Amino acid sequence: MYARLVGEELAQRAEGPLLFLHRRVDVGLNEAVEVEGADGRVRLGRIAALDTETIMVEMLDDTAGLALAGTRVRFLGEPLRFHVGPGLLGRIFNGIGQPIDGGPPLPAARAYRVDGLPIKPPARQAPSEFLETGFTAIDLLNSLVRGQKLPLFSGGGLPHDRIAVDIACHARLPGGRDREQDFAIVFAGIGIPHDSAELFRSEMERSGALARTVLFLNLASDSSAQRLLAPRFALTAAEYLAFTEGKDVLVILTDITNYGEALREVSASRGEVPSRKGYPGYMYSDLATLYERAGRIRGRPGSLTQIPILTMPNDDITHPIPDLTGYITEGQIVLDRDLHRRDIYPPVRVLPSLSRLMKDGTGKGLTDADHPALAAQLYAAYARTQQTRLLASVVGEEGLSETDRSYLAFGEAFERDLLDQDESRSLALSLRVGWKALRALPRAELHRLSDAQIAAYLEA
Repeated sequence: MYARLVGEELAQRAEGPLLFLHRRVDVGLNEAVEVEGADGRVRLGRIAALDTETIMVEMLDDTAGLALAGTRVRFLGEPLRFHVGPGLLGRIFNGIGQPIDGGPPLPAARAYRVDGLPIKPPARQAPSEFLETGFTAIDLLNSLVRGQKLPLFSGGGLPHDRIAVDIACHARLPGGRDREQDFAIVFAGIGIPHDSAELFRSEMERSGALARTVLFLNLASDSSAQRLLAPRFALTAAEYLAFTEGKDVLVILTDITNYGEALREVSASRGEVPSRKGYPGYMYSDLATLYERAGRIRGRPGSLTQIPILTMPNDDITHPIPDLTGYITEGQIVLDRDLHRRDIYPPVRVLPSLSRLMKDGTGKGLTDADHPALAAQLYAAYARTQQTRLLASVVGEEGLSETDRSYLAFGEAFERDLLDQDESRSLALSLRVGWKALRALPRAELHRLSDAQIAAYLEA
């Protein structure tokens, strides 16, 4: 599996998932090890810390039944690698890249380091070109661009799992069936319960999306150390598909909050000094090692686009995990609890949601020439609707002007007809729904549209 064996030691002490050994070999941080117990089973681990006398090994596999006596640790002399090759699509792996679908071993063409290789800034190509998700709230108002990282901020009890599955099943490149072979999904469930794992697996099999998907399932019962590696193995698979096979790859990571909790737990077990809310001070740079693996490489086909999903504790968008994520990524999609209570799906809170790269992937020659103007007008009108609703709560709807009442009607149409959807929509259908919603407003209020656009779409 690895290139060489540099030494072997007997385990001296154990603390939870950590093994401590006397240092007698020349090894480095994060190098892979094999831990063989007295039962003969070989488990995977890596070097988490070391000094002149001691080596601390972090176990990545289940440690049940692993006794200290007779346990040997083999040092393999290189970092963890994921062996990838043709036949990757359609497979299901655990958090450390081991097949769990009952299929044969993956034919390995290459071995990539799971921590990735940084892309030099001059080699990066600016993200561009639209990627369709099937949700009007994203495609029309917060368009996703190939090579972008666009997180989804959710809360406990909100339908982020269902949204993740729907995006995985319905996302596609413009161009229809002619582009299907150029597109792939990498889906990673991080620290998820068994019922969520079964939902992801069954829905993708039922819809047929599994054939174009690589699925990684890290369960809540798995070790915290394995939880830190699950997104790295997933992103390694995505980099192979994108930059070796030339595919446009969409990576869905859920739930990054579980990743952050595992990072805090592992940091505490190592005795590191905690920072804000107990998270390690390096969490910003650690999250960046995941998010910055998205992008495009100049002169090479393929792209890697990310949708990380975060459940905000207590719906607090200033919590360290969403707060730091917002600094690294290019926008956010925010879910709303009030819309969810009203049975609107997806319950996207439009006004705080933002795609900073939308302008680079929409417009003439990319989506539709009038797409940017329509999105801007819908945003402006919905913002005015929210102000009008506040006013109505004070003076009553009877005290509003005729124009203000038209904004209330627009708001209802916007939420019930545009945001709420029972099935996936194409971008063309989303555009039609957007133009229809604006018919509730007086033409004099459509300041973001040209006369020609009003005549073409609203007076026909």
